[in-house]
Amino acid sequence: MVPGAVAEQDVLGLEVAEGALRREEPEQRMDPERLALRAEVGDAAEGVRAHEDALVREPERDLLPEAPVDDAARFEAVRSREHVERDAEPGGDRGAVPLVAVEQLNDAGRLPERTDAFVEPGNVHHVDQPDTAAGTDRVRGAVDPVALAVPGEAVLELVAEFERHGKLLPVASENGTSNAEIADKLESFASLLDLAGSSYYTSRAYRRAAEMIRETKAPVADLVRAGRVRELRGIGPGIEARLTELVETGRIAELDELESEVSPELVGLGRLLGFGPKRAVEIGRALGVRTVGEFREAAQAGRLKSVPGIGPKTEAKLLAALAQAERPRPRRGLTLNRALALSEGVAQALGGEIAGDPRRWRDSNEVFAVVCAGEPEPLLERFEALPQIVSVVERSERRAIGVTVEGVPVEVVVAEPERLGTELVRATGSAAYVAALEPLPDAPDEEGVYRELGIPFCTPELREEPFRGEPPQLVELTDIRGDLHVHTTASDGKATVLEMGEAAIALGYEYLAICDHTRNVRVVPGLDADDVRRQGEEIATANERLAPFRVLRGIECDILPDGSLDLPDDVLAELEWVQASVHAGQRAQKAEITKRTLEAMRHPAVRCLSHPKGRIINHRPENALDLEQVFAVALETGVAVEVNGLPDRLDLSDVHVRSAVEAAVPIVCSTDAHSVRGLSNMRLSVATARRGWATAANILNTRQLSEIA
Repeated sequence: MVPGAVAEQDVLGLEVAEGALRREEPEQRMDPERLALRAEVGDAAEGVRAHEDALVREPERDLLPEAPVDDAARFEAVRSREHVERDAEPGGDRGAVPLVAVEQLNDAGRLPERTDAFVEPGNVHHVDQPDTAAGTDRVRGAVDPVALAVPGEAVLELVAEFERHGKLLPVASENGTSNAEIADKLESFASLLDLAGSSYYTSRAYRRAAEMIRETKAPVADLVRAGRVRELRGIGPGIEARLTELVETGRIAELDELESEVSPELVGLGRLLGFGPKRAVEIGRALGVRTVGEFREAAQAGRLKSVPGIGPKTEAKLLAALAQAERPRPRRGLTLNRALALSEGVAQALGGEIAGDPRRWRDSNEVFAVVCAGEPEPLLERFEALPQIVSVVERSERRAIGVTVEGVPVEVVVAEPERLGTELVRATGSAAYVAALEPLPDAPDEEGVYRELGIPFCTPELREEPFRGEPPQLVELTDIRGDLHVHTTASDGKATVLEMGEAAIALGYEYLAICDHTRNVRVVPGLDADDVRRQGEEIATANERLAPFRVLRGIECDILPDGSLDLPDDVLAELEWVQASVHAGQRAQKAEITKRTLEAMRHPAVRCLSHPKGRIINHRPENALDLEQVFAVALETGVAVEVNGLPDRLDLSDVHVRSAVEAAVPIVCSTDAHSVRGLSNMRLSVATARRGWATAANILNTRQLSEIA
């Protein structure tokens, strides 16, 4: 059997089922049984459907994982079953804990790596309560007990458990099989499927099932025995069969077969060196080796030339790659969201701190590092055993480099406690930045390193080029008062106006601009004049529910080839926030795309230029737009330029943000969110602005609504 064939059948079956349900007649669609079936199929398909091509459609992909929330804060929210949000006041709480249902806590007692940033709208009930005299305390929602995966008594038991142990204990069935153990097995299976060259859809289905199982508070093994495991989202018959086998026998036969057939160490090394899993296994068999060490020995002994297809030039390239002194790099940089997910996952497992490119919030990441303090042997052993790591290509007393299934190298440094700050500075900064500071003094924290050097502390985002001066007070995520570019179900978003507004309130925002696409975008649904006016009624209704929070009537209006806008002037004049965007024609000549853009910026309704350089990281380069002319017109008209927070865009880039800051052009940090979860990408936008040396004064949406609307 082809690895994961049953899971692929699950995917195909779901696609067929979804297609059949979409073709039903209207009267069939309203039948209660068909509605329930449609919901079940949709939920399952969500777990295995491939992400859309970045060049065609632009909703969030592989979204940023949630920031950890400490146990005490989370349980205070669960215990009270309400979420009190404080408005942004000087010195006020801008970082209130998001409300999280009990089933969303994972086995470590933390938020799962990927979960909705907020309570699903169906699980939130508004509580009418007058604002206080100061206007600061507002009860925004309460947990619906029906949404909890366990009854009320069990919630109290979990609270008591936390009070006894200071954390949540792993969820296990009566025979002791924990959800974490089951999830680890599925993760391993997914990694081996990747290594074996199986379908992307298949490995993704198993990986998402593993994530869901970690988040589930009910013992999954008991659900398997009761025949109810398919009630969990994303579990089809193929994955159910693997879970049943695992629970009943303690193993997955196909996993054992794959482990014997695939050499993870060699495949990981092969991807680092530039060849695929099948070729890596072929080379290993030809050389009679299964480990990285054996491969190195064979290569150094001159045996590579005996492998069919490896000539003198290829042998020389492989030997040079194996012998390179600098730390290895992936063949292509990871987008920031994926880089953070990988780095934070490793750091959390080892109790360390992320370093390398992700800590500097680079838009494309190649250097990955985690710095820990403690006894090196157990920490490095734990690192080698992580499901993210398939091969360890280097190891010394206090350092190891592992490779992920995608061929991404991750370095772990285990520092002596008194040198933790030293190693963190060294592993975080670029090579040029660190070289300019050497020799680094020993210190237990970074502040101590800078103090010993006699220079001001430098935030990680600015550790690119050599710099010893006093950095500016950069914009903070907590300075942001609203998001001025989000989408809804009216175009290609996944949430309604009300749902996006509720989510923005949970972030402590004061306002939100709904900016759906117009018709000219073509590749996704867009709004015409009548649609925009109908949406205005929806926004008005939402504002009645959400006051004093404000939802702005906005639009992301396509700039047509002649520089005109894709809506009539009278409609644009009704709107409160207009984003002007070029979508088609990104490869136009410099003069053409610049003239087109400047013409649109001079329209009196336009307030902001969206993703000005039009890049899609790793897929499409920047367009030829002349930013010097754009900045001149921006100063003339007051139009702002956007730092788009989609991880595939991050446009303007940090370099262009620096130029905008120097030109005193107003900047907007926005998410271009197409879902509730997408709002959490604001920290990517803000980090990019920080890398461009932006302060709160440079960012328009750090201001009160009265100053910008």
